[in-house]
Amino acid sequence: MTDPSTRAIVSLCFALAGLVVPVLLIFALSRVAGWPALADRYPAPGERPRALVRMGYGVFRGWIGYNGGLVVSADERGLFLAAMPVVLSWCHAPVFIPWSEIREIRPRRHLWARLLEIHTAGAPEVDMALHSGTFAPVRRFAAAASVPGEY
Repeated sequence: MTDPSTRAIVSLCFALAGLVVPVLLIFALSRVAGWPALADRYPAPGERPRALVRMGYGVFRGWIGYNGGLVVSADERGLFLAAMPVVLSWCHAPVFIPWSEIREIRPRRHLWARLLEIHTAGAPEVDMALHSGTFAPVRRFAAAASVPGEY
């Protein structure tokens, strides 16, 4: 039988690991997804449009899901993306992509979901798609800006 102080130390180590592992995983996946490249090339201005979708859905690199983790908004200037406050925002800088920088919006299927791929001029290597329901409230702004594609 182990003494109580050893059990307390082991319990503390497991509790810390339970906190540290998710934080490291979120950070690593944000880097693999390409979010930093998007944020570097399209930093959000100080003034942001009002959120049209909270808890939005998107996919980066075809497999990294931001399921319920996106805040999406838009105006006549462009598309604004942010990560869920507190949980994801600490390692995901807000992004603002001007409509003029979006080369094409193209539909794609991902398992059972309909996605809309967003191809940008400044970060063509970033594979990003929003679920059609997440994109729906910003569709009118993309159409008004004559963004090419099927959406």
